[in-house]
Amino acid sequence: MRIRRTVTLAGVVLAIALGASGCAGSPEPAPTATVTVTATAAPATPTAEPTTDPAPDPDAYSAGDPGTWVISYAGIGPLDLDSTLGAIQSVMPTAVSTCRPGVDTYDVGGLGLTAVTGIDVTDPAAAITVVRLLPLDSWSATAAQPRTEKGIGLGSTVTELQAAYPELDSYVGMNKMTVYQIAADGRTVNFEDYGSGEIKAISVVVGTSVASEYCGA
Repeated sequence: MRIRRTVTLAGVVLAIALGASGCAGSPEPAPTATVTVTATAAPATPTAEPTTDPAPDPDAYSAGDPGTWVISYAGIGPLDLDSTLGAIQSVMPTAVSTCRPGVDTYDVGGLGLTAVTGIDVTDPAAAITVVRLLPLDSWSATAAQPRTEKGIGLGSTVTELQAAYPELDSYVGMNKMTVYQIAADGRTVNFEDYGSGEIKAISVVVGTSVASEYCGA
């Protein structure tokens, strides 16, 4: 009887020991929460697209309204390179002023327009070789004016000009300023900004370059 009791007590002790050992063990580590942060890309800053004013509607052309005149390789509105000084005088809305033989000028609402057959050329049948547009002191930038078919006119920026005409070339003019140019079939349209970044003069020329001015000696 004593032996059986001893064995029983030993079993109890062993069970208690095992239980205690299980309670004293290190607890399983709690799972670590994983936080996923999704980065939101900052909105891209939109690139400003160069803009120009609408080009004149050729169907609305009127010799008396410079806002309907198109600047092209043919000339500037009624100032046509295939014409003569006398023919232009008959259709221009203002009186002509002849600053030199072969050079006629007009003031149309503050726009200075020049038609050139050549310096000291007096032949009335001589063909026009240059027509030129620039602002006079009385001109307002909000006034109607001639523009190219892509909307470039006086006051347009060089950036707008470059965007409108990717084929644009440039050269150093007689006044040592950069002149921007498009060309086709022996004619050029020349844009001058005089270093300001805005177009200040536009000339359509039979040839490859433009003079610094045409009325001076």
